[in-house]
Amino acid sequence: MERFIQLVIDGIAIGSIYGALALALVLIFRSTGIVNFAQGEMAMFSTFGAWALVQAGLPLGLALLLALAGSFVGGMVIERVIIRPVEGGTRCRS
Repeated sequence: MERFIQLVIDGIAIGSIYGALALALVLIFRSTGIVNFAQGEMAMFSTFGAWALVQAGLPLGLALLLALAGSFVGGMVIERVIIRPVEGGTRCRS
């Protein structure tokens, strides 16, 4: 029974991550009309950044906050430099 409960908790955690990434895709598409398939890469980059900070000796909480801040700044730069110039172009809508 203990193993079953652990598997249910793991499944909920993994499903929550998939749901958050799906919501991010929908949010970007609904606001810009552009499908951004780089969401997964951005999440992976943030995760590895937090992992590297933990490996460098920072406490987990501080590493997560720094990774979140870095991801926020990186997302803003990508939006301004890449997405915004493309946003005004022709769109394929069905």
